[in-house]
Amino acid sequence: MRISRQRILSAALILSIAVNLIIGGFLITQWIDHDRDKRGHGKFHFDRREAVTILDEKDQEKIQQLWKDNRGSLRPFFREFREHREKLAELFSAEKLDLVAINETYADMIATQIQIESFLQASMIELAKTLPEDKRAAFFEKGFEHRQKWRDSKDGDKK
Repeated sequence: MRISRQRILSAALILSIAVNLIIGGFLITQWIDHDRDKRGHGKFHFDRREAVTILDEKDQEKIQQLWKDNRGSLRPFFREFREHREKLAELFSAEKLDLVAINETYADMIATQIQIESFLQASMIELAKTLPEDKRAAFFEKGFEHRQKWRDSKDGDKK
């Protein structure tokens, strides 16, 4: 059975549009979220630096040390994520678009992002276990506060 050239081109066009919409949506959300927090925590859901401000000096040191101990394990994932972004920039800038390579690189970048998020979640659980219950509640409330304030102000604009 022979597939006509028109069908192949139509399928390629649809695939290209779908890929462009997915990547375009991703880039737009990155651009919109870019300046939300000047300290660079806009991508993640928890502001550890803000949260430690409610702790006493002893607990702050404990949290900072725990974070430093885990930070080295995260560096390779962030480096890999950055490399995927750079490769995507090259692929999109190429004279001829290689949709297969773009899709593979994008999937690899998302997989790396999931690894980062999973590691951060494990770190958050570790942080939660080190704090007494009364301090833990205040710590996490403060760390998630900036996201909630932004969401509330955005919802207020709609009303």
